[in-house]
Amino acid sequence: MSNKLETYQKFALGNPESVPAGQYGKETLEKLNLYNDMEGKLVLASDVRQVLSYVASGNADAGFVYKTDALISNKVRVVQAVPDSLHAPIGYYSGVVSDTEHQQATESFMAFMRHQKAQKILERYGFKSVK
Repeated sequence: MSNKLETYQKFALGNPESVPAGQYGKETLEKLNLYNDMEGKLVLASDVRQVLSYVASGNADAGFVYKTDALISNKVRVVQAVPDSLHAPIGYYSGVVSDTEHQQATESFMAFMRHQKAQKILERYGFKSVK
């Protein structure tokens, strides 16, 4: 993975100060001891979709995006999955606000999301299933 990263002239990354995917990307580059070498090649973006746009338009050679975002574009392709060991765990969490006016509907939705049918839908769009 590290050899390929060094060949890029412009590499898009969500701004690590405000973009979670950028924080994971920076952490990955640091663990590979590449962040300092690549810092001058980084094109910082305001969010993951902007990173995707930079790569799709050719304004960056490559970039760090979530797989789920890469799958929505036919102008980019995933060339390398980042091993989970190179960054903090990525999770999407949900909960019910205790004073919601929609308690029953929210609980029904949460139950559906744990159902096998919902998990299959999420997997189709690049998400890992809930354990």
